Amino acid sequence: MVVFVNKVSVIGNAGDFERVYGHIADHLRTRPGLLRYQLLRSQKDPLTYFNVAEWETKELFDAAMADPEFRARLKKLEGLIKGDPHVADVVDHGVVAAEGSSR
Repeated sequence: MVVFVNKVSVIGNAGDFERVYGHIADHLRTRPGLLRYQLLRSQKDPLTYFNVAEWETKELFDAAMADPEFRARLKKLEGLIKGDPHVADVVDHGVVAAEGSSR
């Protein structure tokens, strides 16, 4: 599994960004290998977002990023954001147990 993490700074209208992101996410949900994703907005700075997406493999992630329909939808973000994207490997993870302990 690989995780895509993008710190997004909105330089345009935040509502427009969220709308375009939703349009992109609608397409990505149809791509093989996407396990889950979240768009998070910072409580400290409401113009900072984090896009986190988990993919089965790097190859499936790369194929989704190269997809022409994805590229066309992504182009609509031009002028709205500055991104700081990273593809990461999971080093550790945990799930909270019913008793309140993690891992």
